Amino acid sequence: MKSSSIINRTAKYLVILILVASFILFLYWLWQRQPRVQNIQTPKPTAESNIIQTPESFKITPKDGSVLTSKKVKLTGIVNPGYLIIFSNDFQAVIKTDQNGKFENEVDLTDGLNLFKLVSFSNKLKQNQENSLVYLLAKNTKDGETIFAGSVKTILDNLLTISTPNGQKNIRSTKDTNITLPKPPADEKNKNEASGSAIQNIRVGDFLIAQGNLANSNKNDEIIAKKIEVTREDKPQINKKLAVVKILASLRGDLFSAKDLETDEILQFNLSKNSEIFQEDKQSKPKDITKNKNTIVIYLVKGDKNLVDLIYLLP
Repeated sequence: MKSSSIINRTAKYLVILILVASFILFLYWLWQRQPRVQNIQTPKPTAESNIIQTPESFKITPKDGSVLTSKKVKLTGIVNPGYLIIFSNDFQAVIKTDQNGKFENEVDLTDGLNLFKLVSFSNKLKQNQENSLVYLLAKNTKDGETIFAGSVKTILDNLLTISTPNGQKNIRSTKDTNITLPKPPADEKNKNEASGSAIQNIRVGDFLIAQGNLANSNKNDEIIAKKIEVTREDKPQINKKLAVVKILASLRGDLFSAKDLETDEILQFNLSKNSEIFQEDKQSKPKDITKNKNTIVIYLVKGDKNLVDLIYLLP
C-alpha cells in the first residue's frame, strides 16, 4: 500500500510539473508573438548624392532679393563642394569651391533687375544644388531694401501672391504704392485701364517687380511695396543654358560636337569671337578643345545654333 501511495504522489507531482511547464511555454509563445519596435538605421547621405537640394541649403551673401547700389558685387557663400556655375544674361562664371564648399566671386550687375541662376556640381559632375538669385541695382534704397520679382498667381484685395523660382512671395500694396502699368494697346486704351485703381488692373500672369521692405523682420516672404512695375510682354528671364558635356570631336573651324552627360543628347556648339575659354581657372585657347574632355558649357540658342558664351575645360 505504501509503495502504491508513493507512486500516486509521484505521478501527481509529474502532472503538476507538466502543467506548470506547459503554462510557462504558453506564456513564452504569447510573448514571442508581440510586435516589436525595430531599430531602423537611416542611411547617411553621401557627399556625392545626386539629390538636388532646396534653395535654403544655399548660403549666399548678398542675400536673394537685395537692392544694391554698386555695379560690382562680391558673392560669397557655402554650397556643396565641387563646381559652382553662376550665370545671367550678361554674366557667367565657373568657380571651383574649396573642400568645404566655400567660394567667392565678383559679379557684374546691370541697371535695374538682375536675374542669376546658380547650379552646383560635385567633383564627379553630379548636379546636387540649384538656386536663383534676384537683385535690383538702384541709385539708392529709399524705395526699400528688398526686391521681389515673379508672375502673379493670385490677387486678393491689396495682397498679390507671385511665383518665383525660390517659392511664393507676397506683395502687399498700400494707397501710397506707386504702381506702373504697361501701356495698353490702342484698341484697349481708355476702355479697361481708365477705370478703377491701378492695382485693380493687375492681372494673373503679369510679371511684377516689387520694391519695398519686409512686412516682418523674422520672415522673408512678404513685403510692403513702395513701387510695383507690371510687365506683360517680354517678361524678364534668363535665356542662357547650361550643359555639362563630353567633347566627341576636336574643334573644326568654329564648330564642335559633344554629348550631354545627363541626357546623352548630342549637341553642336559654335564658337564666336566673344566666347570665353578656361581651363583650371586660367584662360585657354580653342586648340585646347579636344576629344574626350569633360566640359562645362554656357550657351545661347539663336536660331538653329548653340552659340557658346563660356567653355570651362575640366581636368
